[in-house]
Amino acid sequence: MSENSRTYPGGCLCGAVRYRLRHPRAAYWCHCTLCRRASGSAALPWVTVERGDFEVVQGVLKLYASSPGVVRGFCGACGSPILFDMAREDAVDVSLGTLDDPDALPPTHHIWTSTALEMAQGLGPGLPRHGAEAP
Repeated sequence: MSENSRTYPGGCLCGAVRYRLRHPRAAYWCHCTLCRRASGSAALPWVTVERGDFEVVQGVLKLYASSPGVVRGFCGACGSPILFDMAREDAVDVSLGTLDDPDALPPTHHIWTSTALEMAQGLGPGLPRHGAEAP
């Protein structure tokens, strides 16, 4: 992913927390058990940025130590998962789905595929697809 000076805004479901990030390093899908449980999804897409390139501009993230040396940040009002912070790293990961324009940073790879759910493979090929609500 090329570095640029564009700012990428985002926020939680209820709007209580707003943030912005710059200089994305990479975007990827994580299939680990902890990300699945934290998000309630089969996999969670993230974008990695240097710590200084992530800034909360409205509200406050509630923090949860999900494992040794790892803190997850989320909205205390609506529960949207926003941040993954591994203390030993120089970067943080931001939940791609909370960006205002998630398609601006498409994932380029998958991690923790050894624990991936079968249903996450291809996002259910062959299943009926509906543009909005199911009929």
